[in-house]
Amino acid sequence: MKKNLPRPRFFWLDVCRGLAVCTMIVYHFVFDLSWFQLIDINFYQDIVPRTIRTLIVFSFLFIVGVSLRVSCEMRQCCGAFWRRLLKISLCALIVSITSYFAFPQSFIYFGILHFIALASLLAWPLARMPKTAFIAGIIAIAAGVLLAFPSFNPRYLSWIGFVTELPRTEDFVPLFPWLGVVFLGIVFQATPWGFKKQSAEVKRDIVFCKLSWAGRHSLWIYMLHQPVLIGLLWAALYFFD
Repeated sequence: MKKNLPRPRFFWLDVCRGLAVCTMIVYHFVFDLSWFQLIDINFYQDIVPRTIRTLIVFSFLFIVGVSLRVSCEMRQCCGAFWRRLLKISLCALIVSITSYFAFPQSFIYFGILHFIALASLLAWPLARMPKTAFIAGIIAIAAGVLLAFPSFNPRYLSWIGFVTELPRTEDFVPLFPWLGVVFLGIVFQATPWGFKKQSAEVKRDIVFCKLSWAGRHSLWIYMLHQPVLIGLLWAALYFFD
């Protein structure tokens, strides 16, 4: 009787996603230290933290595009796509609600999870058309970088992009130019340099295995890491003050 083998995975894609997750956790930990006034860093104006945040967001959204293309290559059913989209959308709603109680004046109304949910819906049809995705990606990035209109500054339009001033919110990932990064992820995966499928039974270095595990559970880590970090910092300050 043939033994059932684990479903093949894109191991190195999971590793890259896990590395992005770990970088995000470190970034948010330093942000929390600043929020508790334990260190003096302006995360809203200083160029270094803003640059690091941009790189982290880029890595996540590029991987979103890669993952959409991977789903096509593996011929996953539409049901799996819609279930994941629903899961991300619900988590985005939870983030908005909880952030409203924590930061009522700057709650997260269109952060990275909101973006991923909408961008996945918009980019999904182009996951099978990398050439079209490349053109759409260049246009989206160019439009988001070059175009700005005061009429897009209100909150109900700012999520599109094209703003002349950033809105007051704790996490902001507008549709333009970031949708272009998702499209470029689709393009990359369609090239010979894209991630390749590998058996889940292949043994790897323990560090890469840990990163791969984090990559496979990135959504839940994203949802839980900040409450855990803030709770630990609060407890440390309470007991050691």
